[in-house]
Amino acid sequence: MLFRSVTAPTGTGLTYSINGTTYQSSTVFSGVAANATYNVTVRNSAGCTSPATPAVVNAQPATPSAPTVSVTQPTCTTSTATITVTAPTGTGLTYSINSTTYQSSTVFSGVAANATYNVTVRNSAGCTSPATAALVNAAPTTCGQALIMATEIGRAHV
Repeated sequence: MLFRSVTAPTGTGLTYSINGTTYQSSTVFSGVAANATYNVTVRNSAGCTSPATPAVVNAQPATPSAPTVSVTQPTCTTSTATITVTAPTGTGLTYSINSTTYQSSTVFSGVAANATYNVTVRNSAGCTSPATAALVNAAPTTCGQALIMATEIGRAHV
């Protein structure tokens, strides 16, 4: 976890602490635990220390679970596929098959055949789920044709 809590005072000769004992010249503290309060103090070059100012680091928002998807594969009559996210669904969630463009709909229609898509879910806090691979098969190259047979009755063939 990283927070940039110290915005003032800043300048030459000032050092900063989140525990009152270890001081550093940087205003950035990394590796701090989430869901905790830290007492930030500033010390000047003369050794004077400011009163503590509390800095609250919130708990990490929940990351959505990896999506469950269903794929409607290409057919003889439709050369593209449809990928549908079946879980998780709900308010504040958006969905992507390329990890860059997110949409509120759980359905991706007209998806190109013969490819694998990494489906992810993003929540309103900006947390993204692990990806689920959705395999779209190639469109069939040959499709069965119905044979219509005509029987001629009473006709002689020579």
